[in-house]
Amino acid sequence: MTVTWVVTADSTQAHFYEVDRIGGEFKAVKSLNHAEGKKKGQDLTSDRPGRAFDSAGLGRHAMSSQVNPREHEAEVFAREVCEALELGRTRGSFQRLIVLAPPDFLGKLRKSITSEANKLVAESVPKSVVGLGPDDIRRRIKTLI
Repeated sequence: MTVTWVVTADSTQAHFYEVDRIGGEFKAVKSLNHAEGKKKGQDLTSDRPGRAFDSAGLGRHAMSSQVNPREHEAEVFAREVCEALELGRTRGSFQRLIVLAPPDFLGKLRKSITSEANKLVAESVPKSVVGLGPDDIRRRIKTLI
């Protein structure tokens, strides 16, 4: 029996479902929430950026962060989702994986997933479907589940 995990995710939440046969019921396996992903960028930083002096001259300017705080939080959450996938893979909880996420978050997941878990990905769908029911999710998947 091939068990498929269907994962729906965005930068604030992820839902993991298990389907054990074609046409089978979606069984909720796990959910993750990332409250920081809902915060405004200004609420994610501790204070104003630091100041720097020019090496030549008297100029002084604010330092800027290399990464947008919201982007950073999305990357943190993508790693958390991928850690849960890797744990499921090493425990033998699934043999196939289908991932549905908005395009930007799907890219972050692709960067964070292990090569072993990535080999199990049967399909990845660049759509935001978090919060939709199993029938709506199934309609957006081409792989037979």
